Amino acid sequence: MAGQRGRSADRGARRRTASGPVGHPRPLPGGPALPAALAVGLPIAGAAVDELSGPGMGLAFTVGAVLGTGLAAALSGRNGWWWVLAASPLVVLGATAVVELAAHRDRYQGKGLATGAAKWVVHGFPVMAEAAASAVIVIALRLVRARRRQHG
Repeated sequence: MAGQRGRSADRGARRRTASGPVGHPRPLPGGPALPAALAVGLPIAGAAVDELSGPGMGLAFTVGAVLGTGLAAALSGRNGWWWVLAASPLVVLGATAVVELAAHRDRYQGKGLATGAAKWVVHGFPVMAEAAASAVIVIALRLVRARRRQHG
């Protein structure tokens, strides 16, 4: 209660701080490195699987990118959501470039690198959009859940 003094006011303050802020998850043991590792690691793993199983990026890469971005958004705090959204297209492009260059270094020399990079952007755009959409869906669900907890 406003203006309350003494031991009962201290107990109320202790109770509020012990439970943590309302609507915010507890910090993860891995800290901010865990969402970043998932956001980058899963797309690279999917791209490697696709490259080993046949030419080009396919379903494993798409699933890895969407799952990695969604998990990163689920494990990040509010400040991290914008990083996940902004970085997801770059992560998709970077994973594609790393795996393609590692697998076909001789194909991407000189002008072939510029042609390959343009191809990676064009072919990777649907995966970029799907990964960003998964982050938007996870963020929207988290916001709805937080509002329901506050009002319900």
